[in-house]
Amino acid sequence: MSHPARLSAQEITQFKENGFVVVEDVLSAEEIAAVGARADLIAAGKAAHVPETSVQLEPVFRNGSQPVQDRVLSMRKLYDLAVYDPVMWEHVINPKIVNIIADLLDTDDIKMYGDQLFMKSPAVGTAQGWHQDSASWRDILPMDLVTAWTAIDDATLDNGCLHFAPGTQRWSMMRRPQIDPLLEDLDSGRWPSVPVPLKAGSISFHHSLTLHRSGANTSSKRRRGYAVHYMRATSVKDEAVTDAPKMPPFKQVRGDTFPGRV
Repeated sequence: MSHPARLSAQEITQFKENGFVVVEDVLSAEEIAAVGARADLIAAGKAAHVPETSVQLEPVFRNGSQPVQDRVLSMRKLYDLAVYDPVMWEHVINPKIVNIIADLLDTDDIKMYGDQLFMKSPAVGTAQGWHQDSASWRDILPMDLVTAWTAIDDATLDNGCLHFAPGTQRWSMMRRPQIDPLLEDLDSGRWPSVPVPLKAGSISFHHSLTLHRSGANTSSKRRRGYAVHYMRATSVKDEAVTDAPKMPPFKQVRGDTFPGRV
């Protein structure tokens, strides 16, 4: 690889063993402020270049049980942002992040699968249960993608930080009926799980088969996190899989592209 190594051998081993690794203070306060301000602009409906199909309200506002009084604080998530917005794309290709991704994927030929910005507002920010990302992205092979989850606000136990189940990236891809019998072990601690609070500007990196979840936001503070999903440019899209998300064209992050691949 031509880039300077960002991670230590110990951190790479930790990722391979546990399915996730945390890197503190990756981004500056200015970089985080720019992403956060752009997220709020998009959530407020003030970015005409980002379509409404890229925003999703929290369930209480989608089903009409609560009226929308503040559009920004009513959002559950924003997604497919970087294909439209230059500020978000600059985050995606930031060398501080991509050098780490290159270390973890062991290649400089990298594409973005997609991105999601989870808003998780106070009081209404909902929990997300145990899941594997590749269970949704099952048309991308190998199932060996890496997500960079950047804390825009401090992520705490009270406002819904991520939890990971170490080693579960070795369990293979499982659909919901296969995961359900294991939830008691995960929730009871018989299979250990690790909460991962993050300071704003720090990033957790996780494998696309690592089981993870997040809690509800029971605090008075926001918990915005920007998840960008990276894959090797040599990955293959299995067109026979018809029940995976329909994604925009995959954008090149770094390195070469390859005919017949993603």
